[in-house]
Amino acid sequence: MTEKSAYVNDARGYAQGEIFLMKGQPASLDAQVFNTTGLNQCPPELFDAIDVDALAGETGSDTVWKNPRRFWMMDHLTIALVGEPRDLQGLKFNFVARMQMPVNFTPGAGQAALAYRPGQISRVSTYEFLAGRPVFLLRSPEGVTWVLQTYTNHKASDLTEADLPTLGDRLELAGGWQFKAKTLDRDLILDTNGMAHIVADDLENMYQGCTGDVANFDPWD
Repeated sequence: MTEKSAYVNDARGYAQGEIFLMKGQPASLDAQVFNTTGLNQCPPELFDAIDVDALAGETGSDTVWKNPRRFWMMDHLTIALVGEPRDLQGLKFNFVARMQMPVNFTPGAGQAALAYRPGQISRVSTYEFLAGRPVFLLRSPEGVTWVLQTYTNHKASDLTEADLPTLGDRLELAGGWQFKAKTLDRDLILDTNGMAHIVADDLENMYQGCTGDVANFDPWD
């Protein structure tokens, strides 16, 4: 970890929101990612009030995207800070990552348009999922396991944490993809030191890849 980081001890259900400040043109957007984690639990009235067009002008960005409000699903979370916190229209955010947006990303379509299309984000983080706690997994046709890192009720307004064990019944999985809920028999640690592999499902929930370079074991088996 870097010298400065945000740590949440009891992260399951912890609400957060993200703002992407982007430079470039469609199909070639470089983003600075700001997240409320460690500063507040993203009060919806303040987050919803953020005007992305006005914020683009205020920050000198070409495009600003407001990632829907989400809830963390690990037990302990540590995420390194890339830079200093910022106040964005009255809500405080930590600077947590940089990434190049997928070529076919458009702010209006959001992550649902990228469902089951793995991408990458540059960050340093540790996710700890404890033994005896549930995890919610995707399996790609290539045999990669992905663990749910955040869920959102942005698209499925009635979705709650209690619904996650049967989330697979609600997903329109792409060909060859599988969903499974299970209880861990040992701690799952995702220790990312540079590049995280991520993927969204069609309800805009977000998963991180349990690849050999970051995960202490493959939780699917």
